[in-house]
Amino acid sequence: MQISERLFSLRQKSAQSLQAVADAVGVSKAHIWELEKGRSANPSFELVSKLAKHFGVSLDVLTGDAREPSAKGMQVDRIHRELDQLSDRDRSVVEGMIRTMNAKPSRKD
Repeated sequence: MQISERLFSLRQKSAQSLQAVADAVGVSKAHIWELEKGRSANPSFELVSKLAKHFGVSLDVLTGDAREPSAKGMQVDRIHRELDQLSDRDRSVVEGMIRTMNAKPSRKD
């Protein structure tokens, strides 16, 4: 799988627009589109690194050397990364919410 296909797949799994990805990595919407279509076949290492960081995957995932995570896996990883930015108190609150949600029966998605 080419980087263009991986980029498109990761963007779709994370339900992001071309513009949202472009804004996050500091390039134009057209440039992301060209990358996804394979029309810009030689992106800079800096851009590929920014894209990997934005999607929370390794460079190996973008280049096709590692397996692409599922949409659910990407979501869990994204939540996990964002927890690190919270205060100790806020992380405790989130942990309590998770315990409460897991304790009561609910439908599984």
